[in-house]
Amino acid sequence: MDIIDQNGYIFSFENDVPEQISASLGSRLSVSCRHYRDGAQSLRWDYRPGDRLTVRALIGYRPYVSNNRNQAISTFGLWIYSEQPKSGQLRFVFGRGEREDCAFSCGLQFHGWRTARVAYARDMEGVPAEDMDTLTIIAPEEEEGTLYFDQLISCASVDPRHHTRDEQVPFVNRGADEAANSHWLALLRMDQALRSRLAEETAQLGGSSVSAEEREGLRLMERRWDDWLMEQHRAKSYSLEQLEAFYLALRIKRQDDRVVGRTIDVVHIKGFYPASQSERLLSLNDAADLRKVTDFLLELAVACRQSNDAAQKTQLEHWFIDTIVHLEDQGWAWGSSQGTAHHLGYNMTGLYPAAYLMRKVLREAGQLDRTQRMLSWYSGLGRICLPDEETEGNADVFNTTLTGMMCALLLIDKRDEAVVLMQRMKRWLDQCCLPARGLRAMFKPDGAAYHHVNHYPAYALGGLRGLTPVVRLLAGTPFCLSIAAYETIRKSLLAMRFYSNKREWLLSISGRHPTGKWTLEPEVYGDMAMAALPNDSSDIDSEMAAAYLRLLQPGEETETSRYLRARGAEAESDPSGHWTMNYACAAYHRRDNWLVGVRGFSRYIWGNETYLNCNLYGRYIAYGHLQILGGGDPVNHRDSGFVPEGWNWNRWPGTTAKHLPYEELRADVRNVDRFSGFEEMTLSDESFAGGTSLDGADGVFAMKLHEHGKYDGSHRARKSYFFFDRLIVALGSDIENNDRAHETETTLFQQALKRQDVPTVVGGEGAVTAFPMQTMSRTGDVRWLMDQSGNGYYVPAGQTIGLLRARQTSPHQKDDSPTVGDFATAWLCHGAAPSGGRYEYAVVVQSDPAEMSRMAEAMRSEADAAYRVLRHDREAHVVTECSGGTTGYVLFESTDNLGAGLLLGADTPCIIMLRECDGSKLKLSVTDPDLRLYEGVEQDQLDEDGRQREVSLYSREWVHHDGAVHELQLYLQGIWLLERDDGRIRLEHAAAENATKVYVSCKDAIPVETLLRRSDA
Repeated sequence: MDIIDQNGYIFSFENDVPEQISASLGSRLSVSCRHYRDGAQSLRWDYRPGDRLTVRALIGYRPYVSNNRNQAISTFGLWIYSEQPKSGQLRFVFGRGEREDCAFSCGLQFHGWRTARVAYARDMEGVPAEDMDTLTIIAPEEEEGTLYFDQLISCASVDPRHHTRDEQVPFVNRGADEAANSHWLALLRMDQALRSRLAEETAQLGGSSVSAEEREGLRLMERRWDDWLMEQHRAKSYSLEQLEAFYLALRIKRQDDRVVGRTIDVVHIKGFYPASQSERLLSLNDAADLRKVTDFLLELAVACRQSNDAAQKTQLEHWFIDTIVHLEDQGWAWGSSQGTAHHLGYNMTGLYPAAYLMRKVLREAGQLDRTQRMLSWYSGLGRICLPDEETEGNADVFNTTLTGMMCALLLIDKRDEAVVLMQRMKRWLDQCCLPARGLRAMFKPDGAAYHHVNHYPAYALGGLRGLTPVVRLLAGTPFCLSIAAYETIRKSLLAMRFYSNKREWLLSISGRHPTGKWTLEPEVYGDMAMAALPNDSSDIDSEMAAAYLRLLQPGEETETSRYLRARGAEAESDPSGHWTMNYACAAYHRRDNWLVGVRGFSRYIWGNETYLNCNLYGRYIAYGHLQILGGGDPVNHRDSGFVPEGWNWNRWPGTTAKHLPYEELRADVRNVDRFSGFEEMTLSDESFAGGTSLDGADGVFAMKLHEHGKYDGSHRARKSYFFFDRLIVALGSDIENNDRAHETETTLFQQALKRQDVPTVVGGEGAVTAFPMQTMSRTGDVRWLMDQSGNGYYVPAGQTIGLLRARQTSPHQKDDSPTVGDFATAWLCHGAAPSGGRYEYAVVVQSDPAEMSRMAEAMRSEADAAYRVLRHDREAHVVTECSGGTTGYVLFESTDNLGAGLLLGADTPCIIMLRECDGSKLKLSVTDPDLRLYEGVEQDQLDEDGRQREVSLYSREWVHHDGAVHELQLYLQGIWLLERDDGRIRLEHAAAENATKVYVSCKDAIPVETLLRRSDA
């Protein structure tokens, strides 16, 4: 079972004591089956003070060599068992013979299993050497004793982000306390902060008692929390036979003064194994999965609470306590990180409610205090005591550990301590739930919800799923959220139901999961509806209630819905309007039952997130992706035309991209630095990407598209979208790249065909049902066509249109396996290596052939046209919607000679909408889409040839910056006055030129809207 070679050694101690291991005279080495982590034996060392255990074999250390492919570092690993806490420390010394090169110490103040996972070069004292061949373990000087060692791994290459310090090895990976994954790994720092804050504030409290209001608030919360936890699991049924089978599989036995049983490991432990030995070690471990064990504990708790059979309850309680004791013996205890707490929250979600529901049983067994400390440690309860400037909302924390934090807090028996920490919890939540600066998580002023440095509904939903029950729990107590925090959560939820239809959100904001299967959950709206606004006389939030009731399926009723309806709540109508969300680099447009969304990317907002096994072909998903989600009842992706099987990943609707063979489109996923893992989140170097809206009804979105230099830095385009009710006008200009081997396209639509004979309607040709078929034609006259969902596409003359109806084969986005589907696709072809390429088309959502024919004819006459294009060039895209008189302006460059309507120019690239009304007034909306998180060019994003280099966003300091305020200047024809004062806007008149200079203070790419009136009105 042991491995010894040039890469180091692994000792599992399944035979005799390895010949490479010896100990001081007077010490005793033996193999033992009393305690073990893998296999059935460990190495027992009975030592005297200062004794030495020596391992003589090549350690296998390899120094890290800087690269942008893999950041793993050489790491030592060992499991240690102690039957009781001991004084002093173990000293581990690595060297060459008698020469010492590096070392570390490990605390022994524990009982049960603990592990030390220590990186040689980063964590140890001294300087490691490649030819180290001696490990010396020095016993503590304070006393004699016995320790058990297992799974000794001299060297493994480990992701440098994952090592987690704890009470035993507090020096390990200290940088993780402030890293992007600190919410997982900073357990020791958080626990120290909690103990320090608790001691300080309870001392200040002195002998003063907890107020009656606070005491009652805690009692109310304890009852509510118990009721809510039971409500979540009441419908589940767990048979005694199933529970017994799982318990027996854990092989838990109490033998004299000890407990033994099956190893319990978290899945991420395999990251600390040498890759070549990972499967062997996992097999030898035969470990029970931590997540399944904690879920089992929850199942036991619910079954026990629901049982009316005294004998059965006794049996369930026995299994529960046995499993808790064994879990702690395995090292899942206060002060132990088990080597890594990486993504640990997802693996312990069952433990927290289980312990709370079984608090009486734990108290009777004398285990409550120990279990409460365990919950406090692993949930990171101490994060509520960290400095305010470090506080931010985090979807992972809300989703996986906030429940645990609340359980740990409510299990504290001392009322003064519980009140102190509940006050800290309120303060922490109030800060977490305000818009965060820069690209920090979680909430943004425009309704975006952040994770992984971007708007990410999949993670946000999980966060809200954990957060909203806590908001409901705190409501009506002295610890309820502030109004500002509550309103921030509401805005995020209102936005989510806007960019989802009915429950499915747009593909372009699906992160690394372009499956079309992710959906919002109505219950988060129900929780907020039941929480009600702080200090409001009503006991429900009527707006959240209306949203919740609409999101339920027809005929679906819940306890919450019945309660809300009884108080007069009714389902809202489908949302309608336009929502600009520039922190997502996106805009959403709704009418009736349909939703259209567009998304881009910039030098701040990544375009695609790709992992080694997710979204491998998603490079183009934010290249101006325009998706119409309006088919089906309820509306869904599949009935709106998206089916991943056979999907051509080159052709996302609305995007301008090169059509590549899949082997060239496939992501080259790297581990570029120590701030990130194997992932790709490519940026542009352009800051211009975003939109504006007018009256919340219509809007404009635009971007300077520039592909990352990792792929083709020569690929560029300037793209804009003008949303006027059901009409969407799309313009593109300055399309260019140097690729002569592949054609560049702008996709109009790609839709899955439910049957091969479902027609594609083409103006002048009628219903095209041929299958397979492909045409490519240059239009001498205007053309229109319709997708199978009933959306019309108007294409002016002089462009090359491709139409394909065929069976497509494409690789699965996770594993490259072939997938097949039937599709109809239309696109505009710009040829290979285009220079100065351009396009224009318009979409009429939910149209019909008669309407499209009329539109095509009307567009021949300026007087009857639905829209007019006033500028379509490198400097500006300008479109007027003729019936309503709204004009949208995209100024890609500053100009003072626009020559298109009332707007004369601007000193800053910006996006503007104008609409004259009442003959003397002018509605104005303006956005500076540049988030302005930093100025100039970051030199480390460029290689030696000046090409954009891939970097991790987690390495960028500007992610944490507050966006700068920028005052831009607009120039309007005529003399205009503010209808009402606005601190963000000031005017300056130039009577001689009959012009008005409008100064607009912009921040966070938030649209600024105002109403002006003519001076002579």
